[in-house]
Amino acid sequence: MTLLSAARRMPRAGVLLALGAAGDLTGEIDQRLRSSRRPYALVVPPGGTVLRRLSIPAVGRRGREQALRLAAEASLAEPLDSYLVDYWRIDAEQYGLAAIPRNLLARYQEFANERGQAAGRIQSPELTADLKDGLVLWVMADAVTVCTWRSGTLVDWQAMPRANGMLALEQLLRHGVASGISQVIVRSAAAKDQPFAQSVSEACTRALPGVEVQMLDDPITGPGQGRRTLCTFDAFVSEQSHRPASGARRRGAALATLALLAALSWFLYLQLRDLEDQAVRAEHTASLLKMQAGRSVRIADRVGRLTGEVREMQALDDASVVTLLDNLAELMPATVRLAGMLQLDRRGVLTLDGLAQAERDISGFVGELRRHPQVSRVRLQSVTASRSEKSQEQGIRFRLQVRLATPLWQPPAEEGV
Repeated sequence: MTLLSAARRMPRAGVLLALGAAGDLTGEIDQRLRSSRRPYALVVPPGGTVLRRLSIPAVGRRGREQALRLAAEASLAEPLDSYLVDYWRIDAEQYGLAAIPRNLLARYQEFANERGQAAGRIQSPELTADLKDGLVLWVMADAVTVCTWRSGTLVDWQAMPRANGMLALEQLLRHGVASGISQVIVRSAAAKDQPFAQSVSEACTRALPGVEVQMLDDPITGPGQGRRTLCTFDAFVSEQSHRPASGARRRGAALATLALLAALSWFLYLQLRDLEDQAVRAEHTASLLKMQAGRSVRIADRVGRLTGEVREMQALDDASVVTLLDNLAELMPATVRLAGMLQLDRRGVLTLDGLAQAERDISGFVGELRRHPQVSRVRLQSVTASRSEKSQEQGIRFRLQVRLATPLWQPPAEEGV
């Protein structure tokens, strides 16, 4: 159980409905309000809340609730179950009790069943904080209640019958309240009590000279009322949250459930259609992937063969070509030397440019090449005399084309991909 030691700000309640003395809801409640879903709260009329001061021994937190209940039962005229009760802390040993008779809620239950919506909370005007420090005087039909507030807490209260007149009230204000009061608020419960409330305001001015006296005539169900309170009556809110739903509320819930089921069914149908489309697309994608996988295997095989061929060609470059050049060097006379182009293709055709001192040296070199076992044909493509000024380039230039008996490398037959 949470006990407040100062008035706590509450969230906005929406509509405030006042409870009548006979348990009815005062004011005009039209059909629009009955069918509205706007949240609302109940307001007990001034004087309808029983206020008591409780003094209990110093006990632990767990035993405090039971001690307060025992003290409340001893101070109330009716059994404790006949009230909605809540407590607030005044000081270390004193607690305040607010008890609302349940008979005030008789007609409210019918209204809540008809509307299908319970009240969000119930509040008492005497426990609302119109000021933080000072006096609040509630003028009612038969009494005036003087409430003393200190640091946002109701610390003392006393009801003065109106039959006693202004003299008793002035004596109470002069001698019955603590010193240091700087502000007084006078409020009336009904419009017909405004003249008497004005008299009370004048009595406060006479009894407490120099103190600011303010008279408020705004209704207890007006906007902004009850925003700060000492008691929240959580037990009442808990009871309302477990009330059975009304027939209209049950029918509305059934219709909402049917609408939800229909929307869910349509959503599941659309999801199923979408899943079917996704399955068709996935099957088509799988077929394409299978085709691509088969093609990738063939490409991988071909790459492997080409890699082997490259390695074979590298081996030829390293062995066969070197051997062929060594043979040419052995067959070439001393008067003949290479000068210019030397080209060997993969088919086994060697083209070379040379420089000889005389034509007979060229003929001898061609004859040696034709007798070589690796050469199948020798062709002398050109013979020209070189008249260069440089001595090393003077002589007869020639170009030979030598075809080998077997190619150095035979490429394999191409395969379709």
